[in-house]
Amino acid sequence: MHSKKKTIADVSSWANMMDDLLTHIARLTRFPRHHIRMTAVCRSWRASLADQKINFPAVCLMLREGGNCDNYNFYSMSEEIFDELDLPELRGRRYWGSPFGWLVSHGLNCEIRLFNPFSRATFPLPKNHSLIEKLILSINPEEPNSNCIVFAIYWGFLHRRYIAFAKPGDLAWRTLSYDGDDDDDGFKFLIDVAIYFKCNFYGCLNSGKIVLFEDLHGPHPKAVEFAPQPPNFHGGLTCYLFALGENLCMTCRDPCDDDDDYEYNGYTIFKLDMDTKSWEKIYSLGD
Repeated sequence: MHSKKKTIADVSSWANMMDDLLTHIARLTRFPRHHIRMTAVCRSWRASLADQKINFPAVCLMLREGGNCDNYNFYSMSEEIFDELDLPELRGRRYWGSPFGWLVSHGLNCEIRLFNPFSRATFPLPKNHSLIEKLILSINPEEPNSNCIVFAIYWGFLHRRYIAFAKPGDLAWRTLSYDGDDDDDGFKFLIDVAIYFKCNFYGCLNSGKIVLFEDLHGPHPKAVEFAPQPPNFHGGLTCYLFALGENLCMTCRDPCDDDDDYEYNGYTIFKLDMDTKSWEKIYSLGD
């Protein structure tokens, strides 16, 4: 049995841990609550970790709106726990999820912001009077020396999807043109989804073609055809792009027309060879 004197000595030793060692351990913590517990040990630890960046969860589910209050529930998939956060910043605003754990909030004045519900950091984006469907981020805007690019897919004239991009703090969105577009102005095309993959943005047209977005830092950003549609692809299907390891994959819903009753018959998944631009049908996400 340890004596009281020895216990006090042990606690004193922990409190005098070298700052470099303590910050190294803190960098290895995976969850915010681990960091919070470390700062609660003593004043010495709290002071040493004051400038330490917290690794907020990248994947969490927002379960419900706050209603008349400002409380919002989040489910952390990595920790398998619920967190209730008080977020008055979202009051009176439309909001939805985006990559890296950020929320997109859209005000009645068409003001758009990226908002991190855990760190409370916020980044302004250019206003947009159209109905934004989704935003895609290249990297976490809180990363040091971040050069984050944000893609926006939104509904425009004649119920067509447009795509544009901006950086946090920009004053206006830059609309992308597509060389293969049939429109005279070349500034709109039917795009279903976009993804940031291996340092590039790719998009999927409703024809099934994959386009690559080029010259995003230059004067003439545009989309060029990167790969043809998968074999036996029927245009107009709802498609999704996702990364599976080192591969870019597409999944699309399979329509089945039986006695004039239009139903969905499941999903087909294709894997793209980035070198040959050819598609391979896969039957399991473990392939």
